[in-house]
Amino acid sequence: MRGCRRRIAGALALIAAAIPFAIWIVMQTPGEDWWGSAALVYAPKLQWIAVPVLGLALALSARSCGLVTVNLAATAFAIFVLAGYQLNTPPPVPEDRPIIRLATWNVYGWTTERELVQERILSWDADIVCLQEAGRSIFDDLLPGYESTKVGDLRVFIRGRIIGTRVPPPAIGVVPRLQIVDAETDAGAFTVINAHIPRGESVRRTPRRPQPLLRYLETGVRLREPQFDQLVTELPEGPVILAGDLNITPASRYYEQIATRLTDSFAEVGRGFGNTFVWRQRLPAFRIDYVWTGGGVTPLRCETRDHRPSDHRPVVAELALPAEPLPDNAE
Repeated sequence: MRGCRRRIAGALALIAAAIPFAIWIVMQTPGEDWWGSAALVYAPKLQWIAVPVLGLALALSARSCGLVTVNLAATAFAIFVLAGYQLNTPPPVPEDRPIIRLATWNVYGWTTERELVQERILSWDADIVCLQEAGRSIFDDLLPGYESTKVGDLRVFIRGRIIGTRVPPPAIGVVPRLQIVDAETDAGAFTVINAHIPRGESVRRTPRRPQPLLRYLETGVRLREPQFDQLVTELPEGPVILAGDLNITPASRYYEQIATRLTDSFAEVGRGFGNTFVWRQRLPAFRIDYVWTGGGVTPLRCETRDHRPSDHRPVVAELALPAEPLPDNAE
């Protein structure tokens, strides 16, 4: 009887170890091309860590060193690959390059706590602030001493000079989702793209019944396709920072589409899970807010901060701009 229990525990431990790898394969193929696997791509990933941990307990009860090793490997895979835990060591701050600090935050457009939002942003001492869901008038003149520009629910604040702003025609719908700002600070000139890509149809809450949820997932993928194509097309060749609420996880193919051109600051220099969407104001569930860099802009530090009063954690990054080129007549 005891041997039978061990065999059952061993079989269950093996199944538990296989689940994280199977989830990852399904997220890769078919990925967002099927609603079921799309749900895995956009769902929280932390819960999958519990599966091989349970398998580890079963392997110990089965007294199988091999299964213990397999489940330890599966646990590490779930933590670092599925859930995206980062163990980066930030690079030394270069002495020959100018440094700027950028913060991006979906402030939750229905909040009335202007003073709290203002106090928290000012405490970060950021040179650039990108806000999403900030269309209401309570966010007007939010940061004294900054130049600002607004389009739709997007706002960019620059502690410097805004040279120009343009808004590409929306790829879909009528609400602008990209705000492209050419700016200059004491550290140099660069382009900031503030983005807020919708997660799906305009609904207040994610549907819970099967049929509406299926339709929501399918339309969400179709909505994203042209917007990310447009986003990549709009990327300039020079120093550029893309920040905002993209409503995609690192498992998405749209993440990979951007990663062919830009560097994800948190994946490069961050530590921890970096989850930014806070489920029910309690659990940081998945990472959908980003700071991307390109054109010689290098991330040095990247971290999330407390979310209140929003349901998104802000992302704050320190970035090194390219060194100023020498004049043509310099020896």
